[in-house]
Amino acid sequence: MGATARRTVVVTGASSGIGLCTAEAFARQGARIVLVARDADRLEEAAARCRALGGDCLPVAADVTDGERMARVVREAAAAFGRIDVWVNNAGTSLWGAFEDIPLATHQRLIEVDLLGVVNGAHAVVPHFLENGGTGVLINVVSIGGRLPSAWAASYCAAKFGVAGLTDALRAELASHSGIEVCGVYPAFVDTPTATRSGNYTGRTLRPVPPVVSPERVAAAVVSLARRPRRTRLVGGQHVLTRAYALAPGLVGRAAARLGGWYFRGAGDPAEATDGALFEVRPGPVSGRGGWGRPQRTGARILAAGLAATAAATAVAAGARGRRTARR
Repeated sequence: MGATARRTVVVTGASSGIGLCTAEAFARQGARIVLVARDADRLEEAAARCRALGGDCLPVAADVTDGERMARVVREAAAAFGRIDVWVNNAGTSLWGAFEDIPLATHQRLIEVDLLGVVNGAHAVVPHFLENGGTGVLINVVSIGGRLPSAWAASYCAAKFGVAGLTDALRAELASHSGIEVCGVYPAFVDTPTATRSGNYTGRTLRPVPPVVSPERVAAAVVSLARRPRRTRLVGGQHVLTRAYALAPGLVGRAAARLGGWYFRGAGDPAEATDGALFEVRPGPVSGRGGWGRPQRTGARILAAGLAATAAATAVAAGARGRRTARR
């Protein structure tokens, strides 16, 4: 048994993708897991998978946008297992397209799910941690979109930058009067069923920016933080682009927006506009992976090469500016 054995872990968004893989990873360690998602039937299937791996599971159907319901999740978890040791705010989705083409209500719902859903989860569990010895681990699954602004996903980045700020602020605040640990995980594009559940107003099928990370890799990062908490875990090679953006945000931002405009809106198969699963549950398999990134890899490689070239040019330009400044 691992270090998380017999600890109680709550995972939101646990019926697919990163959340399901995270629940399964904790189950392999013998943890007691509370699985939270909107679809009760899919949750039961996810719980059965976790039980087969050795975990003791409690599926709880709940929407993270409902703050009172999240408080009830805490009460149900405590009633079943005594207390909560680890809470993973994972539930979320994405939204792609030109900002002005996306209905305002859809932007608002995305922020409600991705940002306020995390606020609701944290607000529900922090009092429980404080009442039970002032210890516990809160892990927020953020995104590279919380570190690197992404054109064609403006409200998604707004939500994820908000989660990043919440994570850092809450970490400092709770450290001043408790032993509660607050951690952030920042995955790059992940191979999950997100392509069929994200909001998409690009006019094309959604395609990830390579290299695509496996959900099992993100889950392993979450489990490692539960065992040995630390401030931040970055997952995926695309985080190198944040260095180029820090050096020349205007150049990198414009170049990425042009490349992204071609990649997300000008290439790929035509697709109807959709809100995905933002407003309602959409049927789909209980699966960690979604095969995202397999088709149309040529365009993906071109985009990756363009981003790499932009990053390299930025570094060269920054170095030249630094040498000129040093000679003055």
